[in-house]
Amino acid sequence: MDIKNINKTRTKYKIYTRTLFCAYKILGMVMATPMKIIESLKVIDSRAKFMGIKLTMIRNLLEKYRDDKDLLKEVLKALRGSHLYDLVLEACPYLKDLENEILEEELTGHIESKIKKEEPVEGCILEGEVPIFVYMKEYLRKYYFKDNTPKIFYDIGKDYALFLEVKTFEEMENKIKKYFGNMRVESSEPLIIVIENNKECENCKATEPICYFTSGFIAGCLESIADKLYIVNVEEIKCKAKGDEYCSFKAKRVARLA
Repeated sequence: MDIKNINKTRTKYKIYTRTLFCAYKILGMVMATPMKIIESLKVIDSRAKFMGIKLTMIRNLLEKYRDDKDLLKEVLKALRGSHLYDLVLEACPYLKDLENEILEEELTGHIESKIKKEEPVEGCILEGEVPIFVYMKEYLRKYYFKDNTPKIFYDIGKDYALFLEVKTFEEMENKIKKYFGNMRVESSEPLIIVIENNKECENCKATEPICYFTSGFIAGCLESIADKLYIVNVEEIKCKAKGDEYCSFKAKRVARLA
């Protein structure tokens, strides 16, 4: 190729490059929405034949909006899965951090939608100051657990008692006194345990027994004392929350494990 043709090629290349940059600047002056930015990116991608120039133009285009994170997030979301998405991240590596933020926001939004509070379900009425555990239980019943509340708190109470590894009836009595109230045995056959002034239903008013955690705790203690040879079921048959003088619990072995 002679010098004349080389110079002619260089001139065409310069004109081509200047034209692209002028088009980019004109588009940049009117862009303010994600879709307009994407349209400009498409123009750059289709007309810039050299990768270096293409990446430079993309970088310069997006750099103007670097402080507008919300706008750039919308652009990235719209470009996902496309050829332009890869080009944008290659031209502007800092946008990878922005993409990570988007993923975190989407994950958080998904989780929040799963645990979003539904219409409240009334349980017992709290009359005056109550222990924080009681308030928490009723809050979870009202907004989240609903009809599953008795089983969930029964299981928690039972699991906690097993975790404590209670070995004797005396130790069980001391634990119940510490966490709930004074305990006494009303009957041995069937086994009926009475708890005076149970903290689980302190200042509560209900139409049915509500000491689910206490019931599970007693069951767990009895299973632990029996070295987990039996499954024990405990039912609250009287509850101070519904007007009884005290809370009482009936225990029954329902299965032998060994």
